[in-house]
Amino acid sequence: MIRLGMLFPKHLNLNGDFGNLEVLARQLEWRGHDAEIVELTKPSDFAASLHFVLVGHGSEAAWVDIEDEFLALAPQLRRLIADGVPVLAVSTGFARSIGAGIVSVAAPTPLPERVSRFSIVKDGDIDLLGYVNVDTDIPEFYRSDSFIGTALHGPLLSKNQVLLEQILIDTASKAGVELNPIQDAKKADQLADLIAEVWKLESDLANE
Repeated sequence: MIRLGMLFPKHLNLNGDFGNLEVLARQLEWRGHDAEIVELTKPSDFAASLHFVLVGHGSEAAWVDIEDEFLALAPQLRRLIADGVPVLAVSTGFARSIGAGIVSVAAPTPLPERVSRFSIVKDGDIDLLGYVNVDTDIPEFYRSDSFIGTALHGPLLSKNQVLLEQILIDTASKAGVELNPIQDAKKADQLADLIAEVWKLESDLANE
């Protein structure tokens, strides 16, 4: 069983960030693996093995509710990253991970006004597409070891196949299984066509 964890799903899913876990779970199932999505809200939730963790985006009010609990989980998240477990942190989830010392990035500062736009950013030689909606200067994309932080909202993995494939490989590796191709070739082709359509629409908006 491949276990996919999400921190505080009732609080940190403001822009559909949970969709990233749904994409991972479905992709793993299409490749012949059982996947389970688990809720992470307290240190004891980390007792069982985890193979991927998502820290989603939440409102300021949501963060007020969970601030102390999130800080209590910071040591567990640092341990997972040190062990090579993929961790994806989105927008305020990324900013709060910086603030909690989970990852070493310059502390974000407020922007003069909120930035809200489609964006294409670089991960090495790879282009990534997403929607930025931030009021601080966090990097649009940041990678360090097994940690990825991004300002790109929503189900990022549904439209960025190369990044998705990398995370799937790393997640499967931590679970000790081999990542196979999608077993239904027709489904794989349909998915590729849908992603291409999304890229055409949103990349045009990003380049306006």
